[in-house]
Amino acid sequence: MFARYQVCRDLGYEAEIINYYNLWMKQEKHMSIGQGENQKILWLKRKIYDLIHIVMKHRFARFERQMQKYPQQAILDPKQLLSVAGRDGAVICGSDQVWNPNITNRDLSYFLDFCGADTSRISYAPSFGVEDLAEEYKDKVSAQLRLFDHLSVREEAGKQLIREISDLDSELVLDPTFLLDAKQWQAYENVHSQARGEYILYYTVHSSHTLWKHCLELAKKTNMKILRIGSNVISKQFKKMDGVEYVSDIGPAQWLYLVRNASYVVTNSFHGTAFAINYRKNFYVEFSSATNSRLSNIVKLLGLEDRVLLENADIIPASIDYTKTEKALTELKDRSVTFLDEALKSAAVKQKGCHA
Repeated sequence: MFARYQVCRDLGYEAEIINYYNLWMKQEKHMSIGQGENQKILWLKRKIYDLIHIVMKHRFARFERQMQKYPQQAILDPKQLLSVAGRDGAVICGSDQVWNPNITNRDLSYFLDFCGADTSRISYAPSFGVEDLAEEYKDKVSAQLRLFDHLSVREEAGKQLIREISDLDSELVLDPTFLLDAKQWQAYENVHSQARGEYILYYTVHSSHTLWKHCLELAKKTNMKILRIGSNVISKQFKKMDGVEYVSDIGPAQWLYLVRNASYVVTNSFHGTAFAINYRKNFYVEFSSATNSRLSNIVKLLGLEDRVLLENADIIPASIDYTKTEKALTELKDRSVTFLDEALKSAAVKQKGCHA
């Protein structure tokens, strides 16, 4: 979100972030407590939930504080979006999984259904996050896609899905985090006290026993400590291990600092992988069902397939030669920025025509 905003500014356009979360996405998901459970287990579950809730609340607050540094509108009610459509010449949706029905509860606002005919609709690098859509939802999405002035996605699976449901072509572009280079991202970092000496950064969005086993093996072979982010609240309290430090209550600026200063990054996260590449770090990635399409696409595009960890393979400490990746990344970045620039220029022409 921020990277796309910054690129629009760099291209010479005024920009504002629409920070929209529908009410369904804002609802808290409470831990299930079974009836008739042993009182000690019941107490433990509640304590665990309280810990998770406190840490997640602090973490979300850090992200919100970071976002407040930039011009934005925080919107919860879809009706408020109508005022945006009437004011702006172009609205860009994306990126990440804004088109994933399991995340948005099929909210068509993320397909810019609130925009009128005078407003240019642009998608930049959104992801469906799923390989197919329910039939009744598919028709609604198809109708909205046909109203876009410029369509792009971040992965081949998204191109195929758009072609399948609407017979439309779309441009394949980079995730916006790649449009800023390492020096630009470094300017937004904040120091984190645990980034001392050589360490392996372990960052996950989904727990993985296999990936953790690989990470422990890498730590043993390199004699490095592990800094663990993600799925770590319970581990921090009940599963302390020698050579492992747990990082919690962390915001985006500190997260960037930890990635850049790591000797290795071990992850199953798309953005963990993206920033490891941005900072030219040695990394290893495991595909998960929720990130497979996005991750497989980016490592293939950049020639980094050898950094993918397979379940039974040995992890071998090795440095990455980024020479070929640099060339591919430069070409993809140029193509992506050109798409965005031409879409915005076209929107400006359309806006002049509407007001002529």
